[in-house]
Amino acid sequence: MKNINRIILPTCLKRALVLAWLASASTIASGLAQPRYSLTDLGVLPGYASSIANHINDNGDVVGYCAPAIENFNDMGFIWHKGVMNSIGRLPKGHYSEALGVNSLGQGVGMGDAGNFQPQAILSRNGLLINIDPASGNIQGLSINDGGVISGNYHIGGSANNAGWRPAIWTEDGRKPGHFNRLLLAIPTGGTPDLANGFATAANKSNQLVGYIDAFPLFGQHAAFWNNDAAHTLVDLGTLPGDGSSIAWGINDFGQVAGESHPAFGSLPVIWSSDPAHTAIPLPLLPGENYGAATAVNNLGQALGHSAVSVPGTWNVGPSRIVIWRDGGVFELQSVLDPATAAGWTITSANGINNLGQIAAVGTHNGISRAIVLAPMQ
Repeated sequence: MKNINRIILPTCLKRALVLAWLASASTIASGLAQPRYSLTDLGVLPGYASSIANHINDNGDVVGYCAPAIENFNDMGFIWHKGVMNSIGRLPKGHYSEALGVNSLGQGVGMGDAGNFQPQAILSRNGLLINIDPASGNIQGLSINDGGVISGNYHIGGSANNAGWRPAIWTEDGRKPGHFNRLLLAIPTGGTPDLANGFATAANKSNQLVGYIDAFPLFGQHAAFWNNDAAHTLVDLGTLPGDGSSIAWGINDFGQVAGESHPAFGSLPVIWSSDPAHTAIPLPLLPGENYGAATAVNNLGQALGHSAVSVPGTWNVGPSRIVIWRDGGVFELQSVLDPATAAGWTITSANGINNLGQIAAVGTHNGISRAIVLAPMQ
């Protein structure tokens, strides 16, 4: 098998790291007061009924989209900056747009169509909306760093040698401002070519990507890490011992990865360490619960995710509770909201966390969904 590295640690070493984490979690969580988060409603663009927050940068800028009262696929992407929500617009003839990432310069990326509902990767910069890869369709821009490098996914259509999605990086052509060069990243080889696949879910500021890969019949879905070396080396992060599959959902600037590993009929939250072996460490769930995932992690080691109860041996999973792992413990977000600023609010999703611990989330108030920011008070 070429173009992929899989690193397997001895089970005894993994077990030692897991026990160390669990001991820390038990000791620290029992000795610390619960955190507290204030809630800020970001509002909604004029003419729209609801808003969704996808990502927050370290300046507190938030990106997402607003939806009309009646779903008609006319969503509008936004960038929220210093208390003001601004539309990113749509491509010419486009029906919708959505912002998924924003750098410290306030440049946003995401996806939108050019009239046929097929997603294109878009860049919002200096008041302009740019289609960064107009010759192709079915593309998604996930992240942009301060150097203007865009990460996302590209769908290959009509290829006899690829099943579909490939992680991609776009860099601007220095001789042609506004024009971007696409680089497709590696996916597994050695399996059935038409079934090989790779998909990125997140990237950090140094342009390391994470997501998942498939290489039937060698293995099914595995969490994946694409490094920022010259070859953009692909690493199969594998699973927790004995599990069948995994997905990576988030990465911080140190290369720590948040995701989930799947035993039979289950899911467990995992942090893959930034050591050379990318050691997988399971995270504790809420007391009495046995099902969950980690979806984002910041440079403080704080992770977002969810926790639930499932019936062993079945896919019968109860309602999920949104959680944050911090200070060695796991806390349900709803239970640690500031009663003054969050009165009447119910948190429905938590989609991003910055390096100050601020969280881009979605909540409902009086039955209306709004983009919100949760800010740590302690």
